[in-house]
Amino acid sequence: MTDVESVRSSLDALSKLLPVLPQASPVGEDAPTWFDVNLLADHLERIAAEQGGNLAGFISTLGLRIRGMLADPRLSAVIGGGEETSFSGWLEDYVGGDGAENGPIAVIDLSLVPSEIVHIVVAVLGRLVFESLQRYRRLRPDGKPLPTVMVLEEAHSFVRRGREDDLPSAASLCRETFERIAREGRKFGLGLVVSSQRPSELSATVLAQCNTFLLHRIVNDVDQDLVRRLVPDNVGGLLRDLPSLPSRQAILLGWATPMPVLVEMSELPEWQRPHSEDPDFWSVWTGDRERSVNWDAVAADWVGVPGTISENGK
Repeated sequence: MTDVESVRSSLDALSKLLPVLPQASPVGEDAPTWFDVNLLADHLERIAAEQGGNLAGFISTLGLRIRGMLADPRLSAVIGGGEETSFSGWLEDYVGGDGAENGPIAVIDLSLVPSEIVHIVVAVLGRLVFESLQRYRRLRPDGKPLPTVMVLEEAHSFVRRGREDDLPSAASLCRETFERIAREGRKFGLGLVVSSQRPSELSATVLAQCNTFLLHRIVNDVDQDLVRRLVPDNVGGLLRDLPSLPSRQAILLGWATPMPVLVEMSELPEWQRPHSEDPDFWSVWTGDRERSVNWDAVAADWVGVPGTISENGK
């Protein structure tokens, strides 16, 4: 169990020991109300001291864990200080402003977020976007939704297929969040695109709600078998070409097209392409292409000093 899950479990156990106060307002524990997270450990210890008994000893260990997490520089971008923003400002940045003045697409890069908290971060992002669209529709006099699409890249990392013997964890919480979005999101204008190279590892609930499939090259036998079970029997012959599809070609089938069709993606200009090309192993190893190495810059960036690595090669 990670420190994040341990703290979460400890907080759940603590809440059961505290007296239940009457609800004075409709604002509950899930309301996105701002508070200073650096005061959390002190606040819990103060409550424990007021309650008496052996609660203080239990809370002291929890306080150490919380302070340790807050001092972790890897988590500072998620739970640390930085420039404060209002909740409405956050929604405008990540969901979109009126007239999409800030652009119609928001890309959230989680590549360097520690694995201990990445599932919690993604689950919270998904829940906030979903609930914001629910409330948007409820507050509109005409009840019209705000059409929005969430795209999960490497989706098998966030909506991995669960097992009956799985214990509660941040990963299961993340999966359940997006299973709900897959089931109910359409009613509130929220669509979900899941992109994965391992469809057999995806949640069965999420896959069952997909109505359109864009199938790129699939080589793994287990993944091919799953795809065959998801699509109509009359396209089985077309799926035989999946292992040999060239780059930029895919099979489109489902609600978006009246019949399965082989499509080819437009070739992007080099400056618009993602940095996902295959490594030039041979060219670099033989010296045909140069890769300058500056580990000082890497080490400095790793410990929090911004910098770049110059590239003088071809």
